[in-house]
Amino acid sequence: MGLFKKKNDATEAETRDTSLPSTQFRNPSLKILEGFREDQGSSEPVIRLTKYLRDQFGIKTGDSVVLKKGDRMIKARVAVSSASDKDVLVARLNRASRELLFAGIGDEIEVIPHETLMLLIDTSGSMADFISGIMKMEAAKNAVREFIRSKFLMRHEDRIGIISFGEWASVVEKPSINYEHIESRVDVLSPNGSTAMFEGVRMAIDSVSAAGGAKRIILLTDGIPTTSGRISIITLAKEAAQHHIVIDTVGVGSPFDFMAYDEALLRKIAAITGGTFRRVLDIQQLSGQFRELAEGKNFTYLLPEK
Repeated sequence: MGLFKKKNDATEAETRDTSLPSTQFRNPSLKILEGFREDQGSSEPVIRLTKYLRDQFGIKTGDSVVLKKGDRMIKARVAVSSASDKDVLVARLNRASRELLFAGIGDEIEVIPHETLMLLIDTSGSMADFISGIMKMEAAKNAVREFIRSKFLMRHEDRIGIISFGEWASVVEKPSINYEHIESRVDVLSPNGSTAMFEGVRMAIDSVSAAGGAKRIILLTDGIPTTSGRISIITLAKEAAQHHIVIDTVGVGSPFDFMAYDEALLRKIAAITGGTFRRVLDIQQLSGQFRELAEGKNFTYLLPEK
């Protein structure tokens, strides 16, 4: 309960997380221009972006985004910019934004839009097996909790959902920013039956395809799909790429064990969608891998054309 307690808005500037590495966001830098006169007297941070940039970032007016300069990060409300800015990589910041960022006119910042994520977790019967004395299902649940807590601490208001796939695929929780509730739902994950990976991927794509900002699916599995062939899932990966959905894949255990996961398939899914593949042999490292996935946003499809 204490971890998810909402911070007082008055202390937001003093409690920003500055521990995140500056190279984690693959995002273009935007040159700061003067904000509109109507924003200058406001204490609320405001960033004005052209329609071109709003479309590229997958955001709309009224959304909140994170602004980053060096090791400082703040939240700002998105508003409409001047049509004269066209498709130039510039952002208009009001005085409140610039002061919180310690930034001046002509400096450069990164814009970090929110991310909608679906954690797609294998709950097939083999997830009840043990590696080094730890049940794979329990390790996966701990990793999901670590992911949710990391996202909360980043304070980017990224939306997280959970889908399980075992005997069948089902939505455990739709994407939201109610991290405390989402973490409580992790407890319902339990091993059962076969590996309905195709149905799980299908459901995850449908859940995030219409979302704004960055869209990502994190697929964790320890086995091969049992309800469809590889080609069907690769076709889904191509569909995900068309919707600008990145899929990161995580294989748990050794890919060389009997009935282990199909590493070539997981690598292919990640490659098609611009995601990453991770092989986790040591089950105790799974939480750390999910923490890295939480902190390493992927904006492959949001980079404005040069």
